[in-house]
Amino acid sequence: MEPKITHVNKARCIQHHLLRLSRAAAALLTCVCLIACNRSDHKPADPPEKIRIAYATLPETALAQIAQARGYYRDEGLEAIPRLHSFGKLALRDVLDGKADLATVAETPLMFAIMNGEKIAVIASIQCSRKNHAIIARRDKGILRPEDLKGRKIATTMGITSEYFLDAFIAMQGIVRKELEAVNLKPEEYQEAIVNGHVDAVSAFYPYLKQIQNKLGVNGITFYDEEVYIETFSVVATQEFIRQNPGKIRKLLRALLRAEEFARGNPAEAHTIVAVFSGIDKGIVSEIWADNRFAVSLDQSLILGLEDESRWAIKGGLFKAKVVPNYLDFIYFEGLKSVKPEAVRILR
Repeated sequence: MEPKITHVNKARCIQHHLLRLSRAAAALLTCVCLIACNRSDHKPADPPEKIRIAYATLPETALAQIAQARGYYRDEGLEAIPRLHSFGKLALRDVLDGKADLATVAETPLMFAIMNGEKIAVIASIQCSRKNHAIIARRDKGILRPEDLKGRKIATTMGITSEYFLDAFIAMQGIVRKELEAVNLKPEEYQEAIVNGHVDAVSAFYPYLKQIQNKLGVNGITFYDEEVYIETFSVVATQEFIRQNPGKIRKLLRALLRAEEFARGNPAEAHTIVAVFSGIDKGIVSEIWADNRFAVSLDQSLILGLEDESRWAIKGGLFKAKVVPNYLDFIYFEGLKSVKPEAVRILR
């Protein structure tokens, strides 16, 4: 059964989320304008090339956010037009629908798209973490150990990282999916569902996880497992766009590398930029920052993660296809190799 969330509460939730994105967009534009007005860096003589970037407004996409807010894209000759979304699956949808040129997205929606035949490619990863996902449950529902999740109603979002983490985590406890009820919700609906008792637990990711932890207080219990899943956020585009715009890709990568350097040397300022961009409390951004590695790279762990998740999806009957794709065919190596070859660490 779906949780009994009223239409009024759903409307309020959606209105709140849209308002947050609207405020984030307005704050972002203000931030960019203030920085631009005070910069004395050399600007390219030629008019900047337009590029549309669909963002997941999460701390995981910090480097792309910093590059936007600090004006690094423009310094490289790009006019980056942002499109804001609450999570990566929606950002990727923008690219597939032709509404954006690039998207920031985690590996699970990427895997689903490739398994569905979409011709997309990873340009570079910009984040990875072993601790961004967990299952949070209510103690008053009698959930005190991971095995107590059996038979429970657990919220997740189908087709993204939280669903994969849920299945990977319960498998380690000897629980199979049919032994619990998975409830498909949007991430912004997680908190209301568990606080009001419509679900017993949530497979969540930051910042939603932290918000729920704060709301439940001592009544919440969180189960982590750093060994079952590595989250990786990447910048992706269609293969056609990449073929037609290798120069834009190099400019984008140089801007992201500058953002990486800035974040490493100015963490407090980086936290502020991400808080403004995403509309997330700076305290939460700062608290979870250390659990993430922000670097522009192409790592072997991305290939391994995509392959593992493909096997999970095939085993679960989510695709007619029974063969794991060769994910090397969906990585654009030449761009990062041309600007920072040592950051390419994928075996070929």
